[in-house]
Amino acid sequence: MKQPVAEKGFSLVEVVLTIVIIAIALVAAISGWGNIARHSADVMWQTKVSYLGQAYLEEILSRRFDENSPIAGGVCTPSCSDETTEFGLDTSIPSPITSMDGETRDEFDDVDDYDGLSENAIGVFVGLIGEVQAYQGYSVAIDVSYDDRLGSENLKLIQVTVTPPTNTGQSPVVFSALKGNY
Repeated sequence: MKQPVAEKGFSLVEVVLTIVIIAIALVAAISGWGNIARHSADVMWQTKVSYLGQAYLEEILSRRFDENSPIAGGVCTPSCSDETTEFGLDTSIPSPITSMDGETRDEFDDVDDYDGLSENAIGVFVGLIGEVQAYQGYSVAIDVSYDDRLGSENLKLIQVTVTPPTNTGQSPVVFSALKGNY
């Protein structure tokens, strides 16, 4: 008579245990991939925020210090160029920061005009190339104040706060620069 051949295979317990282990590993892998996918656009949002902050700071820093400053910069004295003294400006004391003296953004000619400006970020592009829809939903707020850390009234602190769209989960970023009048 023939000897019975031992059957090879897995028991039901081994199969169930293998399925549970594979399921746990898959759940961990899928949740990790989901987290990566959720944050994959963060670099794009951060790049746009950085670009906007830099664009606004460059625009503001290209303007003169205040209404009493010569276009080329420097401290204006009573012997200042005819361009400034013909308007009877008192240059012996620094002018207070007066934002947007009834001017439109196209007429901003000094740093103070930007104080209190709050707009959708596409405003920086409108005069240059039209609205750029890629920056839709970004907002910018600007604050200009005298900075007396160096004991000088010829130094202004410019802070540009760029806020990305709310659906990005990103926080507002503040960019700062100093504008001197020397």
